[in-house]
Amino acid sequence: MVFQILNKLKWHGGLDECVIVIRHRGALNDEKTIFGSDVTEVKKSYFYYINKINNQEVVIPLHRILRVMVKGKVIWEKRKIPSKK
Repeated sequence: MVFQILNKLKWHGGLDECVIVIRHRGALNDEKTIFGSDVTEVKKSYFYYINKINNQEVVIPLHRILRVMVKGKVIWEKRKIPSKK
C-alpha cells in the first residue's frame, strides 16, 4: 500500500511536498524524517534518497516506513501490532 501512495505522489506531483517518517534505530524515538524532495526513486520494495550530510544515495526498505505526510496531514500510517504480554 505504501508503494502505491509514494508512486502516485511521484507521478502525479506532491512528492516534493511530502515527509516520510522511517524507523531508524538510534535516532530520537527511533524515527527519522526524510523529505520527499530528497527522494530519487521509488521501487516496489525500496525507495532511494540523497543524504544531504554526505551527498550519498541511501536505500530504505519500504517496510521501515512508519508514516507518510503531505502538508502536515498523515495520508498513510503503518498499522500498529499490539504487543503480546
